[in-house]
Amino acid sequence: MTFVARFIAVLIAVALCSPSIAQPPRDSRAPPSSGISSEEQIRARLNAWTIGLAGGLLEGAPIHFATEIARVVNDGGAMQVLPIVTRGPTENVNDLLYLKGVDTAIINSDSLEEYKTQVPQIQRRITYLINLFPSEVHIFVRPEVRSLSDLAGKKVNFNTQGTAAAYSGP
Repeated sequence: MTFVARFIAVLIAVALCSPSIAQPPRDSRAPPSSGISSEEQIRARLNAWTIGLAGGLLEGAPIHFATEIARVVNDGGAMQVLPIVTRGPTENVNDLLYLKGVDTAIINSDSLEEYKTQVPQIQRRITYLINLFPSEVHIFVRPEVRSLSDLAGKKVNFNTQGTAAAYSGP
């Protein structure tokens, strides 16, 4: 496992142990063995260190990044990251706050800023861990468009609704 992957695994583990998480923590203690079937014990053990990572839409980069994090961080039965296909990085804020099974999320920083006005005390419910990658904007135009000002008042496309580009672009 590379240094970066181990570092990300430690950050995810710290986030889950932090008192300022979006949802109440799951009970990570294994249940006592008396009177509990072996299947229930296996279920409890596997779920204790399973982390739901909200990624985004299938066509977006964040879900691919979430898949790579899972591939590198998964450690047999000790820790398992489940990448979750969602409605996009902007909606991942809602998923992290309210959706069962979402423990961490890839979120665009500008959408998190927007939520600060909508959700009181969001800084106490979501812990910002790390800037994973910069988001770039590439603008492709027809030959007659020479500058961004030539696009003023015209319809433009910023990708699929719910994607980071659709949120940040306009």
